[in-house]
Order: sequence, then C-alpha cells, then structure tokens
Amino acid sequence: MNLELIYTSVASTVIRSLVIFIEYIPSFIGGLIILIIGLVLAGLVHRIIISALNVIQLEKFLSRYGVVKLEGRDIEWSEIIAQIVRWTIIIVFLVPALQAWRLNAVNTVLNRVILYIPNVLVAVILAMVGLVFARLGYKLAFSTSRSLGKNLANTVALIAQWSIVIFVGFLVLHQLGVAQELLRILFAGLVAMIALAGGLAFGLGGQSTAKQILEEIWDKFRK
Repeated sequence: MNLELIYTSVASTVIRSLVIFIEYIPSFIGGLIILIIGLVLAGLVHRIIISALNVIQLEKFLSRYGVVKLEGRDIEWSEIIAQIVRWTIIIVFLVPALQAWRLNAVNTVLNRVILYIPNVLVAVILAMVGLVFARLGYKLAFSTSRSLGKNLANTVALIAQWSIVIFVGFLVLHQLGVAQELLRILFAGLVAMIALAGGLAFGLGGQSTAKQILEEIWDKFRK
C-alpha cells in the first residue's frame, strides 16, 4: 500500500511538473521573440547612429581639439554613444521578456538600470564637451598670454586647461551620482589646497621665481 502511495505521489508530481513546463513554453517563446526583436532593433539603431555621426564627422571635429586620445589610447566617442543607446534598447526589450519568463526580481534591477542610463549618456556628453572646452581654454590662454613669454604662456595655458578638466570631472561624477556630498567636500578642499600651495610656493620656496615672473610681466606692460 505504501508503495502505491509513493508511486501515485511521484506520478502526480511528475505530471504537474510537465504541465507547468508545457504551460511555460509559450511564455518562454514569447519572451525570446521580444528579446530577438530588441537585439535586431538595437543593432540597426547602433549602425544608424554610427553612420549619422560619421556623416557629421564628429570624430574629425573632435580630433581638431585633441580629445580623441587619452593617455595614448584612441577614444571612439561615436562608438561610445552608439553602444549606450544600443544597450538601452536591449534592456528596454529585456524587461518585458523577463516578465514573460516570470523573472520579476531581475526586472526590478533592470528598471533601476534603465533610469540610470540617461545619467551615463549625459555624463559622456559632458566629458566630450568638457574636453573640447579644456582644449579651447588652453589655446585661448596661450594666445592671450603669449606676450609674457613662451614658457610662462604654456604654464598659464596648462593651468587653465587642467582647471577645466578637473571641473568637468567633478561634473561628470556628480551626474553619475558618485558620492555627491563627498565630491562637494573634495572640490572645496581642492580649491583650498591649490590656493594654499600657490601661496606657499610663491611666498616661501618660489620667491625668486615669483620675482622673475612679476618682473617679466612688468617689463612687458612697460613696453
């Protein structure tokens, strides 16, 4: 009798599992179709964005300002932007696919990722535009201070460039939501450190250098 009960229990469990599996097949296929459509659409949009950015010659425009290389490595801004849009589309289509597959726990995480992606896109654009302005700042500072001498003009231009780069870096991190309160403290501390270091350098260790720079500036203005 006990063997009959065990057999009946096992058989009912197997049959119930098979029924659940068979009922799940349409949902699985539907989710897979949604995901495939998303992948195809994402690939098409990726190619369209790359083609559009190539038509407007974004990389060529950015190369004029030297922002297509970082530490000797090429930065493909068009590819970065296209990939962000591509993965956004994939994730958007992945959400209903996971709902069809009844993986709601994963969907919660993906919904947060979707809400965060615009911040990443804005941060990339901020970095790209910021590096362009940093290069422009270097050229402008160098041109306006060229009369003070090449070395001094280069120093002023580098200070202007890196000031913009650091400021843009803080903006990018703030846009990404990376420890915003800590960033404000670090930014205030950095400004104070630069001011203090500059004052000490010119006031103590760089008296002769400061005197020479001021004399050069004074001589230029007298002429």
